[in-house]
Amino acid sequence: MTDIISVRDLSKSYGKKEIVHPLNFSVKKGEILVIIGPSGTGKSTLLRMLDIIEPASEGEITLFGEKVTKHSAHSLRDRMGMLFQKTVLFDRTVEENIALGLSYRHVPKEERRKRVEKILEEMGMSEYARRRSRTLSGGEGQRISFARVLVTKPEILFLDEPTANLDPGATHLLEEMILHENRVNKTTIIITTHDQAQGQRLADRVAVMIDGSIVQLGSADEVFYHPANERVAKFVGIQNLFTGVVRNKTAVSGGVVFCPAPHVPDGIVQIMLRAEDIFLSKNPIDAGHISVQGRVVSSERSGAFLHVMVDAGCIFTVVCPFRQTETTYVSGDIVWIGWRTDAVHLV
Repeated sequence: MTDIISVRDLSKSYGKKEIVHPLNFSVKKGEILVIIGPSGTGKSTLLRMLDIIEPASEGEITLFGEKVTKHSAHSLRDRMGMLFQKTVLFDRTVEENIALGLSYRHVPKEERRKRVEKILEEMGMSEYARRRSRTLSGGEGQRISFARVLVTKPEILFLDEPTANLDPGATHLLEEMILHENRVNKTTIIITTHDQAQGQRLADRVAVMIDGSIVQLGSADEVFYHPANERVAKFVGIQNLFTGVVRNKTAVSGGVVFCPAPHVPDGIVQIMLRAEDIFLSKNPIDAGHISVQGRVVSSERSGAFLHVMVDAGCIFTVVCPFRQTETTYVSGDIVWIGWRTDAVHLV
């Protein structure tokens, strides 16, 4: 696959404050790139720069093999589309709202009608055509906003928190539409989201953006299970972070042996283990896993999951489905915890 987007030393400042620090990365044609990170870290600003809505302070952007300049910006923008977090529809019919982007591109009236009819049929929303936008629910409105972008046949699609204000059902529908657009039309899609599970569901690659910089870029498995550093680990929800040492080709912390480390030099390491990768039992755990005995510090239910803190030399957080636990755990209980050695990540 060839690069459809490439940025070099791209940055954005407002006055003396640099919001986006110099970035260098590329996106392949047909790829879904999901950008995650805390609020205020520059994700939306980056998206607006890539869509040529917001001018960059420094650096350059190359789209479709052509550098973005004042002269090329208009023609390049016609090949892209943006869906914003907040649904914005005019007080017109659904079909009139969808046709707006085509009108701005001077598409003939009959062609507009056919394309609007086709996109509504593909989405299973043909019956919405004559409805006024003000009668739509939030999820319906966002789907119509998405249709308004898709009907222009963008080669690159930017989605800025597209499901942030939607319920789970509407989110699922929009995600299906996103995947369909990517798979059927090979559209390159860049998404910003706070929903990390959504990132894992949709992404070919995930970029973690913190304090205006992309601190890790890789597959969902790399980012969520092999974070580059402690900042990324904390952001992606790894709750068990321990400072330890590698000695005699073994990673140890607090007297707990975590895993063999035959390829890691002796010295201090960060030991990372996801809470959901730890087994919990009141009986010894089979010999196929690393296991240690400990005492329950606390136990509480959070939705469908049970969160248990266990002191086993280190304080471990364990998360397991509430309905799958065969017993209850209370403070003071003696338990065993265990994990597969390949679930441990060392930095």
